[in-house]
Amino acid sequence: MDGGNLWISLTVLLGTVLILVVKFRKRWWYLSSTEAMKWPSGPSKLPIIGNLHQLNKGGELVHVTLAKMAREHGKMMTVWFGGRQPSIVVSHHEVAWEVLVSKSADYSSRTLPFMSKITSADWHTLATSNLSPFWQTLRKGLQTSALTPQTISAQIQLQEEDIKNMILSFRGEASLNNGVVKPLLLLRRTTIQLIGRFCFGIEFNKDENGFVEAMNVVVEDAIRLSGHARIVYIFEFTRYIPGFRFLFKEAYEVKKRIENIIRPYIDLYRSSTNCFLHFLLSQDYTEEVIIFNLYELFLLAVDSTSMATSWALAFLIHNRDIQEKVYKEIREIGQKSEIVTVEEVGKLKYVNAVVKETTRMKPIAPLAVPHKAVRDSSLMGIKVNKNTPVLVNIYAMHYDPGIWTDPSKFMPERFLDEDHGGGGGGMSAMERSWIPFGAGRRICAGMEVAKIQVALTLANLVNSFEWNNVREGELPDLTEDLTFILRMKTQLVARIVPRSS
Repeated sequence: MDGGNLWISLTVLLGTVLILVVKFRKRWWYLSSTEAMKWPSGPSKLPIIGNLHQLNKGGELVHVTLAKMAREHGKMMTVWFGGRQPSIVVSHHEVAWEVLVSKSADYSSRTLPFMSKITSADWHTLATSNLSPFWQTLRKGLQTSALTPQTISAQIQLQEEDIKNMILSFRGEASLNNGVVKPLLLLRRTTIQLIGRFCFGIEFNKDENGFVEAMNVVVEDAIRLSGHARIVYIFEFTRYIPGFRFLFKEAYEVKKRIENIIRPYIDLYRSSTNCFLHFLLSQDYTEEVIIFNLYELFLLAVDSTSMATSWALAFLIHNRDIQEKVYKEIREIGQKSEIVTVEEVGKLKYVNAVVKETTRMKPIAPLAVPHKAVRDSSLMGIKVNKNTPVLVNIYAMHYDPGIWTDPSKFMPERFLDEDHGGGGGGMSAMERSWIPFGAGRRICAGMEVAKIQVALTLANLVNSFEWNNVREGELPDLTEDLTFILRMKTQLVARIVPRSS
């Protein structure tokens, strides 16, 4: 037997042994834990792969399949993601609020792919660390440095200047391409400028040394890698198999690039105040912890806000009557200056309803970040053991026909009047079921900034241009693709026509 075949045989043998070991350990854990815990009902599973064969049924994404399963198995169910221990999947706002709000201390731990340790300082960032004094200090530090009312107010003029520049860029791109534009890249660049000022201070107001483009590329690479990370998470033994090690090599290369991008800016803006960097430098944190907490703000904000705006534009192209309602409201209430201002956006109720309806139908993180019980607890009166993973299916809640009338229809009016799209429970139930930013202690710290940025951008893009499909009869593709976040499978391309003043 030559060396190549021997290596293949040894790899297969090792993989088989690891599979059997993992299977035995998980089976033992499952049987022993069920003696003290009555698991909710769930779909029947197969050895080793659990319910994986059912989670891509008909090509549907996992959050859609889980939502359909919940109709049969109820508000919470047991699902096996491969050979790992079973998880509880929550699909109703009543149970979700137990997990996220009323018992948030019990379910505050994280369960994350092993690969995510590489670009999170060994899980020492705000999004990846467990609830602890470290997390509490970090959260408070972000809120009292970068996200104070004073800091946000100081951003407004620069934020509006970003919008002016973005509109000019859209005009330029359209003039070169017979009116056709691809919005996502310009949206991402504008968001990077905004987050850069939250990280490094208001002095960060230009693309020095290609920071914006470099950050845009590395965030895109990290999001792409996150899809592969799920494989390693589901079948943990694969990280020991040589054929999968290239993923870790690429992750370490991304880590190095992140460090090389951010490190110079720590030195450049070391004296800045009223920014996240100022707080991080005031603590006894390692350079790695500082770098990856700064990077995490870009990772979480850049694609989420940009993609939310892209989804909104796509819906407005599909629904021209709604696009005209948006424009009419802007002309009646806003646009007293060259652009729609941040102050005016707060008065645009219909625009904000469009943003809420967009994030209802296309929640950026449809399965949220997985939680894990830190102690023995309960859900809906059922005992839940310590270390049990709990997944909140936000998508299922956003499409619950018991809460939302005709949930698959884009209907911004439902957030203005419960008679237009509210189902059982009225406006209160809708508000409790609409949680695109999470809820409770771990709700997105930048939620208000994100909502303003999406509404501000959308209002100005609709005020400046009519948004149309590129070819007659071919509307934008609304097919979803789930990686780190919920993205468009086919990037939005539109034809824009400048509006007359």
